[in-house]
Amino acid sequence: MSEQSNISGEQETNLNSGLQEIPLNLENEKILNENMEVHHHPDLHHKRKHFKEYVLEFFMIFLAVTMGFFAESIREHFVELRNTRQYLETFKQELINNKRAFIIADSVYNSIVPSLDSVVRVFFEKRENQDLHLMGRLLKHVKRVFNTSIDKAAYQQMVNSGGLKNLDNLALRDSISTYVGQIETFETYNSLVYNRIGNALPEIMKLEDLHDFRIRESDPDYIPEIMPYPKLTEGERRLTIYYYANNRGQLSSDVIMIEKMVHSNDHLMKMINEILDN
Repeated sequence: MSEQSNISGEQETNLNSGLQEIPLNLENEKILNENMEVHHHPDLHHKRKHFKEYVLEFFMIFLAVTMGFFAESIREHFVELRNTRQYLETFKQELINNKRAFIIADSVYNSIVPSLDSVVRVFFEKRENQDLHLMGRLLKHVKRVFNTSIDKAAYQQMVNSGGLKNLDNLALRDSISTYVGQIETFETYNSLVYNRIGNALPEIMKLEDLHDFRIRESDPDYIPEIMPYPKLTEGERRLTIYYYANNRGQLSSDVIMIEKMVHSNDHLMKMINEILDN
């Protein structure tokens, strides 16, 4: 009896102890949950800003972006100016080289034109076989091959890179365009004349004896020996006169165009030197 009472007392004691622990654990869990909620879910409600603060922030951001844009534009502008100056220096050297080529071509063409005029006169007067030594000397001179090399690489580089549009000097831009136009006219004209003369060349070669023609730059007194011309028909004579007259007209026109290009070249050189010297 006493043992059962003891057992019942112990069970009651254990039960009471368990009941006392349950509220304590629930209370701890509630506090823990509240702490976790405070940590993970902060209060996102802020004090509302005044309208002036928003305006000021917008103005500061706008000012920073605008200043950055202007700074980049100024940097690009100075880079373009530097590149344009380099293009002008390259173009200046090209003008110098072309001026040298113009002077040589002008000298050569002016020396050939009188000989071409004499050849045309000889064939027109039917005297081609009267003095073969004279004909050899004239043919040696008029058959001299000379190609005028005019460079436009620097100009093309300025156009392709956009450097030409950065030239604020409109007079310089117009002068460059005029100069390049003159070069293109010169090249186009000579290409057309060469094609026209080239069509007659095979027939001319059938009439002329060139067995002794060769390059002898070291011997300016060399005169090639030629055989007499065959008896020319009226058509062959006219074709021969046409051939040499076209050569004469071509070189005479080239001399005039070269004079214009030299004038434009000198004008451009003066303008570019004034820009580069500043």
